[in-house]
Amino acid sequence: MKAIVSAIVTAVVIQLSVPNPSHAASIEGRWSGTGFVKPVDGPREKVRCRITYSKVSKKLFAVRASCATTSTKISQTGEVLKVSPSRYAGDFYNKDYDVSGRVRVKLSGSRQTVSFSSVRGYGRVTLRRR
Repeated sequence: MKAIVSAIVTAVVIQLSVPNPSHAASIEGRWSGTGFVKPVDGPREKVRCRITYSKVSKKLFAVRASCATTSTKISQTGEVLKVSPSRYAGDFYNKDYDVSGRVRVKLSGSRQTVSFSSVRGYGRVTLRRR
């Protein structure tokens, strides 16, 4: 009898440890972290960012980002589309500088790497859930 109970418990534990795609981590929520920006006409600078993703539909998320370097503050909006279980791609817009560009996100658990580029520069930040 103990052997049967042990076998059932083991089977349940194994089943619970197998990842379920329907419960995959979501990008939705608040994130913060650091990285760099490199303007085409200036030096590379460290940057700190806070980003919020809000679900628009099953695969589409609105983005609001606030970032700061030692020389400026940057606010951007945009959208990203889920292109695979751990990758998102989309566009951003900065109304203060009238700049738009592309953004790519790689999600890994409670961490993500965001790469962005435009005609005015590029950068990358690593974020964690807040």
